[in-house]
Amino acid sequence: MAIVRKLFHGLGVLWGALTLVFVLFSSVPDPARALAGQNEREEVVEAIREKHGLNDALHVRYVRFFSGFIPFTHTTEGMAWTGVDLGRSFVSDREVAEAVFQALPPTLLLASLAMVLALVLGVSTGLLLAHSMGRWWDRWILGLASLGMSAPSFVMAILVSWFFGSVCHAWTGLSMTGGLWEVHPFDGPQLAWKNAILPALTLGVRPLSVVLQLTRNSAADVLSSSYIRTAKSKGLSSWRIVLHHTLRNALNPVVTAASGWFASMLAGAVFVEYVFGWQGLGMLMFRALEQSDLPVVMGCVASVALTFVIVNVLVDQIYRLLDPRVRVG
Repeated sequence: MAIVRKLFHGLGVLWGALTLVFVLFSSVPDPARALAGQNEREEVVEAIREKHGLNDALHVRYVRFFSGFIPFTHTTEGMAWTGVDLGRSFVSDREVAEAVFQALPPTLLLASLAMVLALVLGVSTGLLLAHSMGRWWDRWILGLASLGMSAPSFVMAILVSWFFGSVCHAWTGLSMTGGLWEVHPFDGPQLAWKNAILPALTLGVRPLSVVLQLTRNSAADVLSSSYIRTAKSKGLSSWRIVLHHTLRNALNPVVTAASGWFASMLAGAVFVEYVFGWQGLGMLMFRALEQSDLPVVMGCVASVALTFVIVNVLVDQIYRLLDPRVRVG
């Protein structure tokens, strides 16, 4: 029942977020005129309005917008799968759902790699610092973590691209820009996994800093607890205490931070993908904003909101696995 309630709560949050997106973009004054240009004939502008349904009443467009998220319809033969329909692009006349579904996997790949990097390095380093609080390396690492947490993503993207892709290119072999797919002149499209290293590193710097500090502080609190002293008095090894007692009890705030950062990285990847030339959701949203392509922007924002809701539901279930008190409650 708990997961059902959380799903309904997530659907309510998603409905509110999509409604806000619809209201904001529906308040744009005459997108057809902005798309056609100020000097275009009124007949052409009216044709654009008619093609994209901009002449319809606001409530009609609202219902059409939400009905596009229902991937099936009722027919005389029963329920039929129709897929998600988010409208068509103002600029390319391409289906928005197709463009979003094609751009989403590279961005999810970047966000996943960045979060794995942040969790592995942040949790392990935070646990080590919790056992050596007050030492000089503890203060130095915390200082670097604070610097990484405060650095804007677009600044880090430029610095990382320049340093590793240009200055150290002879040693790293990495390019300053490049997408997940590269077109070889003879072999055709090929996966270029190395192009994901620098943008994933850039996206992972800030969550790494947060996870490191949260793990350090949370693990330090756990290590001062009475049951840890009891475990030590029983003669348990340090590694067993860390793995079976400290780590599990210190992960709750880390999971909370990781879930929020994973969802925010999808939206924050706009500048990073633009700097590195990564063809993902961020680049698609940037170009759509540049061209005033409102349906594509709405589709990108809707996909980020949906991902955020799904991540929150999954995190609640992870809480129940990590902390038995949540299951009891």
